[in-house]
Amino acid sequence: MALTIDKAHTALLAIDFQNDIVDEKGAFKDFGFAKMAKETDVLGKTQRLLEAARQAGLKVIYVAVGFRPGYPEMPATATAQLAQAARQLNFGLEGSWGAAIHPAVAPKEGDIVVTKRSVSAFAGSDLPAIIWAGGIDTLLLAGVATNLAVEGTAREAVDRGYNVVIVEDCCCAMNAESHEMSLKNALPFLVTIGSSEEVMAALK
Repeated sequence: MALTIDKAHTALLAIDFQNDIVDEKGAFKDFGFAKMAKETDVLGKTQRLLEAARQAGLKVIYVAVGFRPGYPEMPATATAQLAQAARQLNFGLEGSWGAAIHPAVAPKEGDIVVTKRSVSAFAGSDLPAIIWAGGIDTLLLAGVATNLAVEGTAREAVDRGYNVVIVEDCCCAMNAESHEMSLKNALPFLVTIGSSEEVMAALK
């Protein structure tokens, strides 16, 4: 069955497309995100999706993870691998080149940028207020990493009562295995998964 989208009540979330994550010179360059993004042309596909969303009149919201110097938003006792790496590599510091959205998919006039403090796009951000004020009930998700920020956002959005569509070819992870595992296990029971071509066709 063809995908249908109520454009008046749908927003596109572009999650964590930051230099530190998707640029080959970024702080997390050794984690594999930038490599997979390049191999699968995630930035190119996402750029086309963003333009289609803007032309269709969708609210376009960028979500970026950001921290103040010293990482006061992150518990000092956090022992997760990504938390430790963030501190060691000065990842995601607000105002830095690494925390900025990659120029290939940079925001345009009228787009909204929100800052989150952890994995899910809802974590410590004003995203809930923005989508509530906009009368949004459906979220299209594109971003990095599929099995971290995208999946975390999808699960929380579903718990909050939103319909979720993950644009699978506008997402990537540390490797193809992690990407596919996230999309083929629990998520199909919670969300709709479609390609950028299917989503753009539904927006026309």
